[in-house]
Amino acid sequence: MSQVDSKRRQLLINTAQLMALAAYPPIALSKATKPGELWVSAQGDNKDEYGLGWASPASSNTSGKIHSSFRGHGAAQHPLQKTVVMFARRPGRFGLAIDVQNGQILKEFRCDTHRHMLGHGCFSKDGQWLFSSEADYQTGEGKIVVRDTDNYRVREEWPSYGIGPHEIKLMPDGKSLAVANGGILTHPDSGRKPLNLATMQSSLTYIDTADGKKRDAFYLPEPKASIRHLDIFADGSVAFATQLQRQAANHNRVVPLGGIHKPGQALQLFTKPEALIGRMDDYMGSVAVNNRSRLAGFSSPRGDLVAFWHSDSGELAGYHSLRDVCGLTTTADQQHFVISNSFGQLRLLDAVTLQENRAARQHLRNFRWDNHLLTIDLTNNNRTQPHV
Repeated sequence: MSQVDSKRRQLLINTAQLMALAAYPPIALSKATKPGELWVSAQGDNKDEYGLGWASPASSNTSGKIHSSFRGHGAAQHPLQKTVVMFARRPGRFGLAIDVQNGQILKEFRCDTHRHMLGHGCFSKDGQWLFSSEADYQTGEGKIVVRDTDNYRVREEWPSYGIGPHEIKLMPDGKSLAVANGGILTHPDSGRKPLNLATMQSSLTYIDTADGKKRDAFYLPEPKASIRHLDIFADGSVAFATQLQRQAANHNRVVPLGGIHKPGQALQLFTKPEALIGRMDDYMGSVAVNNRSRLAGFSSPRGDLVAFWHSDSGELAGYHSLRDVCGLTTTADQQHFVISNSFGQLRLLDAVTLQENRAARQHLRNFRWDNHLLTIDLTNNNRTQPHV
């Protein structure tokens, strides 16, 4: 293909994308109430419904959605604005910046050549930079891509010091990133198929945001367990969740799927109760921590449950069953955990007792929540969770 043909093809692609966005105007928040808090998630189970959706604890009447040209996965909020960026599900190539207070698309951006998204990202403490987990699909190397939030252009990229970086979050010091390097190689031509199960190596890696250099890395004793998701307590303890590649494991043992890394210590795995872990079918989907109760929650859509462990004792605190549950966050006041599933359901669990507030149940039948939930506090200019 000539350079002229290539540029013409890219122009047609860009035009089609803009037309697609214009064809799906935003569905703004209901004017009936003004919620102080929103729970935000990628949503939709087909290309005509893909987008970002939100709901409020105030009422299901304050729900809304905005359509996108791609399927989203994780999302991150600007620390000083009501801007949320949704990242494409692997192996997509787009991100979408949205003003969730007004329900308006601000910017759609795409990966550079030979890069694709891996579903997650986060902002710097001052909001100047957006970090996203991506892959160079020619070399297979994991990348942390740095964009200027004025226009979302790529300014720099760093190695993730692994393959298949997935969820990344800013540490409480505001100076480093925690990176879940899943260790699994994929390529857009083969979709989500793992290509390196024989040699995969996962790690929890810490990267300095000043220069992109690796501070430290930690590895699991089970080589076929892929660290995929994480959340961070205010004291810098990182709760992490894994997904076991059972087809590559040479045993049938139940493998711990969640754990915590406390500063200056080795990785601690949550090993009991084995029967409950076995019910999760080798798969944890989301992580959320609560600084008030010191509980770390882990969802398993395969097991139809979300389970909670004490971050200090390592003991199971309890669990809640919900069909195809995956989204997990905490409320702005840290009083509750919030869980969601692909059928549009939302439930609140007390952050200490884990008892459900059944009166607060919502079922938005025209929503199909994706894997992750994000809490946004509209009453102030900071992200709700105090560990960021």
